[in-house]
Formats: sequence, structure tokens, C-alpha cells
Amino acid sequence: MSASQGIKTMDQAGMDRSTMGMDWRRFVTFRRGVLVVLLVLALLAGVKLARVGGQGWQGYRHGLVLRDALEADRSLAVLIDHREDVEAVAAALAGLEKELRPFAFLLRWMDGVTAYGSTLAAAPDLLVVGAEYATLAARALSVIAPVLPAGDVDVEALIQAVGSQGEALAQLSGYADRAAAALASVDVARLHPRLVQPLLALQPLSPLLGDSLQITSAIPQLLGMNGPVTYLVLVQNNHELRGTGGFITGVGVLKVERGRVADLTFSDSYAVDNLEVSHPPAPPQMQKYIKADLLFLRDANWSPDLPTSARTIDTIYTRDKGVQVDGIITVDLRAVELLVGALGQVEVEGLDKPITAANVVQVIKELWGTTPTGDQRGNFMEWLHGRKDFMPLIAQAILAKLKTGRFNYFALIGAAQKSMAERAVQLWMREANVQAQLHAWGWDGSLLPQADADFVALVDTNLGFNKVDAVMRRSLDYRVYWLDGPSEPATVQATITYEHSQPVPGLEKCVIDAYYGETYDDMTERCYFDYVRLYAPRGSKLVSVQGVDSDSIVSRSGEAGTQVFGAFFSMQPGRTHQITFTYRLPAAIRQTGYRLVIQRQSGSGPLPIRWQVANRAFTGTITQNTFVWAAR
Repeated sequence: MSASQGIKTMDQAGMDRSTMGMDWRRFVTFRRGVLVVLLVLALLAGVKLARVGGQGWQGYRHGLVLRDALEADRSLAVLIDHREDVEAVAAALAGLEKELRPFAFLLRWMDGVTAYGSTLAAAPDLLVVGAEYATLAARALSVIAPVLPAGDVDVEALIQAVGSQGEALAQLSGYADRAAAALASVDVARLHPRLVQPLLALQPLSPLLGDSLQITSAIPQLLGMNGPVTYLVLVQNNHELRGTGGFITGVGVLKVERGRVADLTFSDSYAVDNLEVSHPPAPPQMQKYIKADLLFLRDANWSPDLPTSARTIDTIYTRDKGVQVDGIITVDLRAVELLVGALGQVEVEGLDKPITAANVVQVIKELWGTTPTGDQRGNFMEWLHGRKDFMPLIAQAILAKLKTGRFNYFALIGAAQKSMAERAVQLWMREANVQAQLHAWGWDGSLLPQADADFVALVDTNLGFNKVDAVMRRSLDYRVYWLDGPSEPATVQATITYEHSQPVPGLEKCVIDAYYGETYDDMTERCYFDYVRLYAPRGSKLVSVQGVDSDSIVSRSGEAGTQVFGAFFSMQPGRTHQITFTYRLPAAIRQTGYRLVIQRQSGSGPLPIRWQVANRAFTGTITQNTFVWAAR
């Protein structure tokens, strides 16, 4: 090996050692860089965890304070006293939602991974719900608290405050809308069991809140902030079914001025009659079966479409009393049960025990028959004129309980929503914007057929001067066939089964007769005299009706774009009776894309139903206003 070669070898070794040193230094530098990045990420993660933890702790701490306070007393005064806690919970939830938003996709991957996976996957949406509602509560309290009196807050003071701040509250509707949209996207049934029930209760209410806030601008007018307003409260006895829910047994006049109940009076519906003014003729069926030639207010709810009946009632009341009302509210016995249940119990003057949801109907029956109805005319007349005196007593007792503000507001809101959903309470308002919103919610008692859909509404009208509907059970069997092919008009066979659950041995003949019994329950042990109507899509063609008086069958155009078939029948106590309507649907209702809307009559109770579409059959029970089914 030459010297030059030796020198070259030495230089190459030095270069190798130099390259190795540079690589090592680069590696060390890279490792340090990675460590710095990891440290920075860890620091950021720590900061993020600290923020999340801090916000979570703050929300938890203030949430516990709120929970304990509301468990002791769920009144508005408590929320006002704890406004700072509400604001702290709102800020904490909003902060958590913001911090965790970038990791939402990771949480959604947890769906089904563990027993809590579905709840973790829904956490981003649930945080939105909580943050928006908490922020709404905090902002709403900041709007109305300054205009509320100090100390306990009664309902009238709250209404007055809301009425005076309608425009400001309307601007908060966006919070409610965002919360409702997030909640609608959650499959509540798959969440942790402790979350299921409260969220199931909240889901049907959540879409209503935003719309409710939007119409708060109309509240000043509705609550008499610009001048007194008058509402007619119709007490419907659904033990004697009529079109909109029951015989109008009592009439209340509710006067509201500047958000406060200025006056509330109730009277027997017969006391409204003014024989000095003209009245419209009664429907032909009432003229024929109960010999009523003229239509008085107590019978004016013949149409099951409340806006239609409300216009008739409004006209008659204005003629009879010379007063035009601003709205009409119908209330039946079911609504009274729900209202009293939400209030817990109500003390009524003259009663030795409070009324509750469990006993209120029985108490009403007992009060109805308090005065003996013997053969002596004096005793009978005393009872006749005083048999409904309990209505103002119970109404005033309920109003007094509401005025105290010492009840569960959440329970009251739930009872109100349930009453409206079941049509135990129905509302008609003269103010057009409010009436349009009530209609959109399905709270105005309208018939609600849908375009290009099948529709059926069973409506019974008791024409027997009795309370037999208290013991009557009914069910519907509804069958649709395309006998001539899927593109031809369908044939419907609708069978209604009536079951009178009170047998009366020895009764051989049914005769319509107006008389009272010794007790309220005596009036349930009689024959059932019913004018039955079946509402169908406009253009439906009646083929036949079985089980009715043949000379009573009618087919005509009905309210709200419907076709109505009607007929009369009677049945003895303790018996079962069936009626079958057969008709053809309009050609526009095809087998492909078929939809069915079933509407339950107000006051009629849950309706068991079996429906068959072509060769597919289903069963269920309708408790709400409407039920919609679509073929798939």
C-alpha cells in the first residue's frame, strides 16, 4: 500500500467519523425537537384537560347547589335566588361544549364500544342541548327578574313580567331552536338509563319552546297589557260526548287585565241563554232526536272542528250577552285531573279533604248530587238550580293555588302540554298570528287531514240526555284494499265496536227521555243514543253503512276539506254493538306512498285500533290528538 493510499485512507476515516458525528448531532437535535413537541402537546393537553376539568368542576359544583335548591322547592323564586348558579352552569356547559367540539368525531367512534358507548357518542349533542337551554334560562332570568316583585312570585306576577318583556324574550328563541335540533338527533332510548326518562319527557316539548318564545310579542295583547281582554272557558263534560269533546255543562268568563286575572266567574250553561234574541236553527239530527229546534250555546259545539264550532259559539254568546270575547278555551274532566295532579292537591272551601288527581272526578260526582232529588218539587228545584255550584268553588280553589306560586312549575308545564296533546284542553284565539301558531301545534282542536293522505276521524255525539260515555268503550278496525289494482281507488271497511260496560237487567226498550237520576252514576246506566260520524278524505264515496238506522244515513262534504258519513243508532246497557262503514277513497290516494292519518276525538279517551293496509296488519292505541302511519 502506497503512502498516498495510506493518507487517503486516513482522510476517509476522518470523514466517516465526522459524518457519524453530524448524524448523531442531528439525531439528538431531532430527538430534542420531538421531545419539545411532545412536551408542548402534553402541556396543551394538560391546559385543555385543566380547562375541561375546571369547567366541569364549576358546572358540577353549581349544578349540585341548583339541584338541592330545586328539590326542596321547584318555584320560580328559587331560580331567581340562584341566578348566579344558573349563569355559572350555563358558562360551564358552553365552555365544555366548545373545548370538546374538536374531539366530537372521536367520541362518536365510541358508539357501541362499551355499555356507555352510546351515551359518550351522544355527548357532543347533549352538551349542545345543555349549554343552549342553560344559556336560555340564564338570559330569560336576566330579562324578567328585574321586573318581578321581591320574594315569592305568583303566576299573575310572572305573566305580567313575561307580557312586559315579550320582544326581549322573542329574541331568545334561537337558543331553544338549537337545543331542539340537537336533542332531535339523539336516540334517547340508547342512552344511560338515568338519562332516558327525563330526555323522553323533554323531547316532545323542546320543538314548542322556540315557537312559544317567538309569539311572546303577542303576549301583551293576549294578557290585557294594552287593555282588558275576555276569554270564554267552556267546561265540557266528556261523559256526554259532543263534537269538540263533551256537552258544554258550564261557562266561565275569564277577564285578564295587565297580566292579572281581574275576574273569573262560572255559571250553568243554561244560564247563558237569552230568549229575547234570535238563535240559529239546530242541526237536523238534534231537531229529529232530541227535539231541539234552536241552537243554544250548550249545544253549539256540534262540529268536531273547534274553529268551526268556535265561530258559532262566538256568534251565539255575543248575541246572548252583548259581549265579544277574545278567545275560547275548552276544558274537560281529563284536563282537570291533569291540572290538579300537577298542583299536588287543592283545598276547596266546604270540603273536609283536599282534591287530588285520584279523587277529583269522584268528588265532582258527589258534589253534583249533594242536594236530594226527591219527589217534592221544592227539593228538586233547589237541587236543579244549585247542582253546578261546585264549579266556581273548584275553579277559585285552583286559581288560589296557582296564585301562591308554591307548586312544581315543571309539572304544571308537563300537564299543560299533555292536556293539549290529548285535546283535553283546546284553544281558539281571535288574534290571527297566535291562532295560526296554535293550529301549527295542533292545539286549536282542528280536524287535521293531510294532502294526498288517507284520513279517518271517528266522532260520536251522545243524544240521550245521559252520561253513558263514562262507561262506554270503543275500538276501530280499519281496513284498506286495492281490489281493482294498486292504481285504482281503494275500498275502505271501517268497523267500530262499542261496548257498554254497565248491564241493567230487565231493560227491554230504549227511549230517549230527558230526566235526572238520584245519583250521577244513575245516568251511566242507560241506553246509548249516538249519532256517529266518520270523517274521510274529500271525494270519498259511501257504499254502505251497517248497524245503524237506515233512514239516518248521510254523506256530505265536511269541515277542513273532508267527506263525512253519519248515521244514528242506539244500544242497550251491557251490550256490544258494531257499525261498519264501507266506502271508496279518492283515486289520488294510491297504494304506492300510502299514508294514513288517524285523529282521535277530543274527550273520547284512548282509542284501540287495528289497521290493515293491503295484506299488512298492525295494532295500537291512540292517546294523542293524531297518529300518522306511512307505508314502507
